[in-house]
Amino acid sequence: MSNVILNSNANSALVNTMNASSSVFNPNVYSTKTIIPAHSMTYSKHQPSNGSNPVASQTTNFQLNKYGIISQVLLSFTKRLVVGTADVTNGYLKAGDIFKVLEKVELLSSSRVVSTLTRFDFESQFSDLPQDKRFPLEKSALQQRTLITPATPGTYDEEYTLPLVFGFMKDINTQLNASFLESLSIRCTWGVELDDFVGTLAATATVATSIINPSLQVRYKVYPEDANAKIIAENFEKPTLNMLSTKYYNENREFKNVVVTAGGAGGVPQASDKITVELKSTECVQCFYVVLTKTEDENSTTTAPGPNQSFIPQPIEKIKMTGSGAEILELNSNELEYMKLSPDGYSWGQSGTASGAGLEKIYKIQTGVYDSYEMPNCFSLREINSPQIEVHFKPLPTGYTAGNLVQYSVHIVEDCSTIYSIASATGALNNALSN
Repeated sequence: MSNVILNSNANSALVNTMNASSSVFNPNVYSTKTIIPAHSMTYSKHQPSNGSNPVASQTTNFQLNKYGIISQVLLSFTKRLVVGTADVTNGYLKAGDIFKVLEKVELLSSSRVVSTLTRFDFESQFSDLPQDKRFPLEKSALQQRTLITPATPGTYDEEYTLPLVFGFMKDINTQLNASFLESLSIRCTWGVELDDFVGTLAATATVATSIINPSLQVRYKVYPEDANAKIIAENFEKPTLNMLSTKYYNENREFKNVVVTAGGAGGVPQASDKITVELKSTECVQCFYVVLTKTEDENSTTTAPGPNQSFIPQPIEKIKMTGSGAEILELNSNELEYMKLSPDGYSWGQSGTASGAGLEKIYKIQTGVYDSYEMPNCFSLREINSPQIEVHFKPLPTGYTAGNLVQYSVHIVEDCSTIYSIASATGALNNALSN
């Protein structure tokens, strides 16, 4: 049977040119795909080494096993509410409460801090995920937790779990070999406030909140003896193994006190305002995340903003970035939606979230393309004079009284390239070079 399509193609100059190219690949020619050696996988639960009940502004330490290669770390804890002598109606824990509870998490090698994740690093990481990878986060960590209404006197527990994704975890080639390295540990620093709770209290009602039962679930993988020996021999044949990875750097917070005008009360936006952040970092930055937050105390006075900072991101109107006297970008909120440029010319969406944690309001300044496992690009800030990011916003003072002060803050999170070194003789892990 003659094939009219093949006959037509045979007389096409373009088709013949493409077929003669060295790039031609026939997918129906069998070839063995890359095979990873069969290995074991074990989840090991780690309890704190310094007490089981976290205290505000204090730390909880976990000692990791000197075993296998670490491919995942999950932090879990329970938030307990004890309702006193009267009912509580409409009681709930806010969406994004986990960012208030947890200030930062540090990875240590033999008591040296080698990588840190702050609450704003977590927010930036999570905001960068496509929607399908956000689902488990929304369910286990981000969404609002509504209690029984009314909540009668008694004890109510809500469990939270979030992944600790340090730069090492983003690439299978840089996952840490705990069996070879010096002892590793993880240190969690808890927030100033652990008792954030919303509800309508009866006159005699009391609600006491606390964090209990923190633990780590660490996923270890172990290769057969011959495969593991090959890993050790090839990675550590020289005195030092240098690995290209990433770390986060947080610029100093810049803030501004905004006076609520009469027209602003009741949720009417006020006139646009702005906050400028001078970038003090000298790192090689792959991408910048811009987070705008505000105080949450709606009973702030006319002389001082409310004392409690909310970590729920607020809407941003425009971002301008400059350096060495040149404008690098000036994009409004619509244009910022297209910053996650992919290699095909289109952009990944700034994924919306059903959790109410406001992560879709975080904007990313991306220096390369989005869906790339290689280092996409970076800006070295060392020789850029006076780099700064200017954030424009419209205050939204819902519920505040005219004349009161609301404090808005800008947090710039930088995802930076860095080189870690591992000493072949001792297994010591260090941050060797940032810029």
